[in-house]
Amino acid sequence: MGENDSYHYKNKSIVALQGEIGSFSEMAALQYFGSSAEVLSCNSFDQVAEKVKNNKADFALLPVENSQTGGINNVHDLLLNEDLFAVGEVILRIEHCLISHYNTSPGAIKKIYSHPQALAQCERYLMKNFPDCQIIPVYDTAGSIKKIKESKELAAAGIASQRAASYYQMNMIEKGIEDNPFNYTRFLVLSSRILTDESNNKTSIIFAVVSVPGAIYKCLKEFAMRNINLTRLESRPSRMKPWEYIFYLDFENGLQEKVVQEALESLKDSTTFIKIIGTYKSHSNKTAYT
Repeated sequence: MGENDSYHYKNKSIVALQGEIGSFSEMAALQYFGSSAEVLSCNSFDQVAEKVKNNKADFALLPVENSQTGGINNVHDLLLNEDLFAVGEVILRIEHCLISHYNTSPGAIKKIYSHPQALAQCERYLMKNFPDCQIIPVYDTAGSIKKIKESKELAAAGIASQRAASYYQMNMIEKGIEDNPFNYTRFLVLSSRILTDESNNKTSIIFAVVSVPGAIYKCLKEFAMRNINLTRLESRPSRMKPWEYIFYLDFENGLQEKVVQEALESLKDSTTFIKIIGTYKSHSNKTAYT
């Protein structure tokens, strides 16, 4: 992001993320914080949250949704249960590459490793070009390249970024193998506290509705009557009762605005709880989709 598209943090922020160097999460962190950021690679989303909670990292960066495969459920659950607050977002173009050893030909590949999301985003490519290969999910895209590099599996390949191929000095056999070129992932930059700023123009919340007819309609009406544009609405099981749901909502106004404060106050009549995920400056479409 450009200088005016992000907060000004200290010269060297420590950022926890899930994945190895060369992962899309690392690329998003560098895009947001710049090359001076210190990245802490974690094996799980829970471990990322722990780094911030224990003051081992200044920020966390987690993927919240993909334009092709939808929301990241584990991150949604973490946002509900942990005291992490969004202070920014990054939208990253995802270009997957097939990567292996320099002396491995495509016809020799018997196993393909990658993160389940990446495998799902390349499903048609894999079915067409590698129908007999063993597809093996692992915890990270870049981690799959690190794995085959260290294990010296010559009949194995991984799906990851071009940066991963370069970093681990592996051969990029083919790039742009994702099934849909309009493949983007949205990441949230998370802190241990809400940061308010007059330039904030986006807010994310979580809420649950009371069990009465029209409850969701009444909630959404509070935003519509104030001309607040909703950019995302997604539901997840509450895990407390069968068929009870939690709603995740993003809208295009900052928490500091009077209309937002009025809308949130009015929501209390139709909800059992409201949690503010955060308020931040949106990643501009011009920056994201070019």
